[in-house]
Amino acid sequence: MTTPRSRTKRISLLVAFALATAILTVSPSSATVFPAGPSAGGLSSDNVEWVRHVPLAVDGVGGRLIDGWFYANDQNKIMIFDISDPEDPQMVGQVPMPQEVYLSREDLDGNGELLIVPNTLSGALHIVSTEDKTNPQIISEVPGADSHTSSCVLNCRYVYNSNGQIIDLRNPSKPKLVEEKWFDGLPASSSHDVEEVAPGRVLTASQPIMLLDVRKDPLHPKLLAVGKQPEDGRFIHTPRWPKGKDDFLLMAGETNANVTCDESSAAFMTWDATKWKKTHTFTMIDEYRATNGMYADGSPPASLSCSTHWHEAHPSFRNGGLVVSAMFEHGARFIDVSSKGKIEEIGWFLPAAGSTSAVYWITDEIAYTLDYNRGIDVIRWTGKL
Repeated sequence: MTTPRSRTKRISLLVAFALATAILTVSPSSATVFPAGPSAGGLSSDNVEWVRHVPLAVDGVGGRLIDGWFYANDQNKIMIFDISDPEDPQMVGQVPMPQEVYLSREDLDGNGELLIVPNTLSGALHIVSTEDKTNPQIISEVPGADSHTSSCVLNCRYVYNSNGQIIDLRNPSKPKLVEEKWFDGLPASSSHDVEEVAPGRVLTASQPIMLLDVRKDPLHPKLLAVGKQPEDGRFIHTPRWPKGKDDFLLMAGETNANVTCDESSAAFMTWDATKWKKTHTFTMIDEYRATNGMYADGSPPASLSCSTHWHEAHPSFRNGGLVVSAMFEHGARFIDVSSKGKIEEIGWFLPAAGSTSAVYWITDEIAYTLDYNRGIDVIRWTGKL
């Protein structure tokens, strides 16, 4: 979620960043662990390489890799990219769909044949046929089902959204808004996002975190486990659980208007998922927050939002491994999760004049960042896996 920000402050910060990047000279003292490498795209640690920039009409918000195609949205349209050459994505189809400047729909979802796109400007959930990648079409709408995020459940036979609504999508041309809400009778009464982490199992970004089983009755999901909420009552933004059976949940919060990074800044977190079948609970293990610095060390001295946002585990992640996280003015941060769930930053990409919303693994090496100010950046991880 992205809340309204001061345009004047944003422009001032971005101008300062652009100037700092333009005149930056990396000194030996600033290259203690990961020397900064300048490029046309910005700065990066020596294990991250900027490949190219793909400009969009107005910003970049969110996306999803589905069956070898990359779907993304900006504030004007939904796009489909041919990524047969992952270093050079080519837009082959689009659907005009203006969205609000702030609070745009972020976490796209679909099944390769359908894409579900909520839109507050229209007040509806849009069902887009993507069978023809060169000519995607809106085939139906669900008035009153607009929400910040919407997620497919049971191969898009149903949709759960962040408002708690359930949409019956078994007939995509005639979707139905269900009277019940998916969180009725459950410990949490709202959720920023839900993610189907395994067929019929849904993880929620809520207070508390919940794992739900929707296989038998998607209109009345069964509670399987909850996360023991930290005492600070932090907002949970992003729910991820690699393959739905890994030792760790990978969660993140969001804090806006945190100019200085401190203990109140939203964190990327690991949660223990090894005992949930016995205890029906998840517990937090470790957390990571961005820090302020001097651009050459990969961290800006100040930001409009010192915060995590969307993240994604590397395809090889298994009970630990590599994760990449989007952190607004802190760009993309590469994180190592140990076999015990401990977190360590091991690389970064800091785009010139950027504010990174989300980042997606396309191959074992290539990732795409979606940036509110820049559009898409293609970057390569050259470090160890």
